Formats: sequence, C-alpha cells, structure tokens
Amino acid sequence: MTHSRDTSFQQKLLSTFGSHSSMTPVLSADRMGRRIRGVDLSQSLSREQATLLIALFDEYQVISFPGQDQNGFHVTNLERLANHFGAPIPHPKNFANYVEYHRQGVALKPLPAHQQSSSRCNAAFPDHITCAKGANSPAVYIVTNLPGSGEHCEEKFVGGLHWHTDIEFEPIPLSTSMFYVQAAPKTRSSPLNTWVPNIKRETGFYHPDSSPELMERRERLPLNGETAYADTAAAFSDLPSSEQLALEKIILRRRVRVNDEGWLIPLVYTNPRTQKKSLHSPIWASRGDNIAPVQVEGMTLAASRHFLDKLEMHILDPKYRYDHLHQPGDVTIWSNFSTVHNAPPAKSIINSPDDARLMYRISCKGSPSFDLPRGDSKAWIDEHISPPYQSTL
Repeated sequence: MTHSRDTSFQQKLLSTFGSHSSMTPVLSADRMGRRIRGVDLSQSLSREQATLLIALFDEYQVISFPGQDQNGFHVTNLERLANHFGAPIPHPKNFANYVEYHRQGVALKPLPAHQQSSSRCNAAFPDHITCAKGANSPAVYIVTNLPGSGEHCEEKFVGGLHWHTDIEFEPIPLSTSMFYVQAAPKTRSSPLNTWVPNIKRETGFYHPDSSPELMERRERLPLNGETAYADTAAAFSDLPSSEQLALEKIILRRRVRVNDEGWLIPLVYTNPRTQKKSLHSPIWASRGDNIAPVQVEGMTLAASRHFLDKLEMHILDPKYRYDHLHQPGDVTIWSNFSTVHNAPPAKSIINSPDDARLMYRISCKGSPSFDLPRGDSKAWIDEHISPPYQSTL
C-alpha cells in the first residue's frame, strides 16, 4: 500500500514538475516525511503544482525540498510559498511595541532598523554571513544564534525546548510551519563528536511527578542542530479502535497563561481534505510552573496531566520520530496538526561562522489556497491574525 502510494505521487511529480523531480522517504517508506528534489521553489507555483504539494504535505506530514539555489532563493519566495498553505502570521518580535498594542490598542510600530533581527545577525560575521532578501517581513521569524555573537565572544549553550506545536491555543490554531535554511552548524567538537553536548534542562522545566520513562523520551534530543518531529497521525492510527473512539470525544482547554479562561479544542484533529485523524498536541500538561498546562475538559489538572502524559509517552515512542538535519538550501514544511516537534540544544553565542545557525521560519493558519493571492477577508484577518497582517505575495 505504501509503495503504491509513493509510486502514484512520484508519477504526479514527474507529470507536474518534470522529469528531473523525484521523491524519497526521509527514513522508510512506511514512515512520515518525504524529501522532494527537482522542485524550484523560487518560481511561482501553478494551481496544479500547488495542489500536488499540499496533497504531499497532507499525506506525509513533513516534506523537505533540499538544494534550493541560495543565489536565487530569497525569503520572499518562502512567504509566497507559505501563502499556498495558509495565511502567514506576523511574529510579535518584529514589532517595537507589540505588548502595548495588544494590551492598550496603540498603533503598531516596526522595530528600528538597527534593532531588527537581520541587522543584529549581519553584525556578527559581516564578511561571512548576511541575511537573505526578504528577512525583514513581519511574517518571518529568524531562528539563529548570530545576534550577540562575534569573533571574540565566549561560547554559550542553551538546552532544548519542550516538545510542542506552534501556537495551538487559539480558536484557529496554526496549521503549518516552514523553515528555509541559509546556514547550519558544521562543527562537531563536543566530547560526543556532536555540535553540542547533551544539555539537561533545569529542575522544574517539566512537572516533578513525570515518570522517568517519559522524561527519558523527552530529553533524548538531537545534538547537531536538528529539529525532532514525532508523527501524531501514525501514533493515533496505531491505537485500538475503541481507544480512538474514546479519544475523539476528548475536548481540551488550552491557555496562554495559567489564569486565562482559554479555548476549547478537540484532542483529535480530522484533516478536512483527507479525513486522516491525528492527535493535536496532546502533550503540554507537564510543563514547568511558568507555562499554563493543558486541561482535559471535565478533569482536574492532576487527572489531566496523568491522562495526557500517557499519550505523550505514546507519541514520543522512537518509531514515530524523525530528526531532520538541516542543510543550507533546505525548505522544510511540517504540519502542526499531525506532528509535534522540538527545538534542539544549541550554541546560543558563537565565535566562529562555522557554528552559525540561520533559518527563516514562517507559520500560517487557515485553509490552503491553490491560487494566489489569497482571498482571506479583512474581517477574517482582523479576527484571527494578530497583529493583523495580509501578505501580498
């Protein structure tokens, strides 16, 4: 069945993108993730091409397009691509006064040029690395260790994050996130022959009553700057049908802060295009004291944590996991509805450009659009995109 599915998509790639296009599993044919070659994402997509890429995304959860020409691919191309998958979301860190805007309704102001992430990146190793065109779009979040770094700096390290999805606590959660990679760390100088050592998180990062087995799975993070993904569609599919039916009835209350009323969202997500079901971020119940826990509607916080920890243990089984090693020129797109992911331990301050990590992330929400420009109404943008932003690409 899996071989037949891949063969069908390969034939569609050849007919849609040409004889130079191909698709291979990132791990194995029966697992999530496909690497798609021979697709030039600096070019606009036809309706047929966009439809095929969204179908590949729906089927495989993580799709990666290696080898984009770094002389011809710009971050504006990534934003145009993102518009096919959903409405791009502006990142609060791109504004000088987002907190005041959000709390007091004052007019938004962009960051001064010298404070923008791209300017701070460009100051680190100006003879070696400068940001790509389009990096200053409000929709772009620069994932990097360049600001504050430089030739004479002392190296610093930071531990990985919680397993998570991006902004799942809103009435319409983020559907899709994507990276374009300009630079990835080359050095492997730790005692483990990896980029960084295995950095354990501080006490309280996770709930103290979390089981040792679950903690071991949480903390088994990649050490070469990879992004780790877990497939929550396959994890759901492998459960007994009786348990699937029970989980489909579960409603979660998700919050930004502990005292927020929050939003009610189903635990099980059904893809409206394929009907494939997945566990939508069933994990954030045991985070530390500073982050609001997810709560199962009708359960106490303690019972919710116990219930969701069991699901987290299940989805973090190594058989559902893929660690994507980023390479310059990669564009990687993942589903926030049918995967969870983790940012790795990293060098946060560096003194060599060989340790640079420079990636551009765009996240989006709402339905795909096979044609551009998107047709989102102003009323929908105002209600669901904060701060309001409508990409014109």
